[in-house]
Amino acid sequence: MRAKVEHLFAGEFNRSDLVAPSGEPEGQPSLLTPTGLSLQRLTIVGALTEVEGNSGDFVHARVADPTGAFTLRSGWHRPEVTGALARIEPPSFVAVTATPMLTSRSPASRMVLLPEAVAEVDRLARDTWVITTAEMTIGRLERLSAALIGKVQEPAMDQIIAHYRITPSLLMELADMVEVALASAGGAGEKTKAENVDPKELVLAFLAARPKELVPFEMVLGELGRHGIGTEAGTRALNELLAEGECYMPRKGSIRLV
Repeated sequence: MRAKVEHLFAGEFNRSDLVAPSGEPEGQPSLLTPTGLSLQRLTIVGALTEVEGNSGDFVHARVADPTGAFTLRSGWHRPEVTGALARIEPPSFVAVTATPMLTSRSPASRMVLLPEAVAEVDRLARDTWVITTAEMTIGRLERLSAALIGKVQEPAMDQIIAHYRITPSLLMELADMVEVALASAGGAGEKTKAENVDPKELVLAFLAARPKELVPFEMVLGELGRHGIGTEAGTRALNELLAEGECYMPRKGSIRLV
């Protein structure tokens, strides 16, 4: 039986590096995340911001949600998925089902996703995924908070708290991440916050504070998300600024002021 497909934000996924071996000889290991999720497969919906490679080789891609970006790798072992990923033109909203993998056991290791399926979707699908993922993350945060003060006693939870050095301040940081994500998911709250804000002015101010830096697209989109501006509107603002010559892209997926 295939493992359940879970929901997880990039901001939490990229903090995760605790892998638990399977209890079965041929079983797949599980990734244990800072909020206490144990997963072997997950579904993500976000903005495809970068694709490198071609369908006949390995493809590397990045999919951004309001909290960060997932790194995807696909190759010859799944030619249909690799080909589909290579054909999609960024920026586009995509839905991906994938398996997490730790690149190595070294201190420089990081988590990547090996996609099983990929498809283009619309903004509504992205917003629906954000809301669902936020609800699930909040539920885990509540349980983690209870475990931190001793109201929940579970060996796995104790392992997660010790490994990730969970503190009340980290819980607040993760809760803020969820709030940022929800702010980008549309609705009345987003409209109220964003209607008087020019996303291009926010981008220029954000870049002006980092005049010598190459700033990744997803970092800019995350900042816009804090102001209630979704990924679609943020990507459009970036593309307009590039077309107007206000900034340029020295390296694919990164931006800098002129």
